[in-house]
Amino acid sequence: MPKIENINWFRDENAEGKNEPGIRHSFTAALATVFNHIDGRLDPVRLMGGTAFAFRIFVNEIMCPSAMSVFDWYRILPEAVEQMGRDCYYISRLWDESDKEVERRRQAQELISTGIDNGYPAVVWDIAEAEWGVITGYDDTAQLYETLTWQGKASSLTYDRLGRNGIDILSVTIPGGTNGRSDEEIIRNALQAAVDHAEQKESIELPKYHEGLPAYDQWATIFENWVKLVKAGKDGNIGVDIYNFAAYYASHYFSARCYARDFLESVKGDNENLDKAFQAYKKVAEFLKPVWEKSPKVSSHGIELLRSHTDNIRSAKKAEEEGINHIKKYLGLSGGSPRASISLD
Repeated sequence: MPKIENINWFRDENAEGKNEPGIRHSFTAALATVFNHIDGRLDPVRLMGGTAFAFRIFVNEIMCPSAMSVFDWYRILPEAVEQMGRDCYYISRLWDESDKEVERRRQAQELISTGIDNGYPAVVWDIAEAEWGVITGYDDTAQLYETLTWQGKASSLTYDRLGRNGIDILSVTIPGGTNGRSDEEIIRNALQAAVDHAEQKESIELPKYHEGLPAYDQWATIFENWVKLVKAGKDGNIGVDIYNFAAYYASHYFSARCYARDFLESVKGDNENLDKAFQAYKKVAEFLKPVWEKSPKVSSHGIELLRSHTDNIRSAKKAEEEGINHIKKYLGLSGGSPRASISLD
């Protein structure tokens, strides 16, 4: 059975050493795992910043974890690979394309096997628990894929479950050869994506989900409503797993803004606007840290904690608005002076 050996789920030990979560979004964590294997090393700050996932935020009205996957995959996922300096082979099928299911699965199987034969693992949606994972091997006789789940566990997936392992969507992302994209282009693309996302130019039409700067308002409103339920003695009957949802969101977005801070610090050089953007995102991370560290628990939360999280989230939004405005000035989108050339080195 063709299989890629000695591949482990990526952990950002430097971030963990600073008491930060490390990469939490399962797509970027899976992508980090693949690039770390292909290149033999990985700069997680470059990955999170260069792909612009450090600057993204998606919030559902009840903090449903599905928000992390509610974006334009066809636009964003291949571009993430290309922003890492490689070509991308991507194939997908949505739930409303049942007529394409068999053919797309066959095409995906061919891409996966070719990639693995050439030493390239595949990033695949819904390996387990509606999260992205990595396919590391295949067995045509047993009709079985070897996988790594988003929790870093070795597992397997039958061929016929590809794209229908609980959620009826197929998404396979495989890096290819180097594409020659320059550091300057990567930086500019990433910062433009940060602005576009903040201004909801990456959004898809789902009214219960918000992205960009308005997502912070939705997130804060959830905590405000939570306070009202506590006051009314109804917080025990919310009907969703609000505590785990709150921890899931906090770890994702505190993690992301730590990387946004570090990415801006790494590329700012002597540029005044990028330095101010870095300082702003440093504040965003500081505001979100207690939201992550003190995420409410079933037995140990109160109104003051929920109120403090509301205030911190709104303060984070204000700081991020400031950061985005400085990025826009750097990009020349709001009357700023022309940008200087900056390298990732």
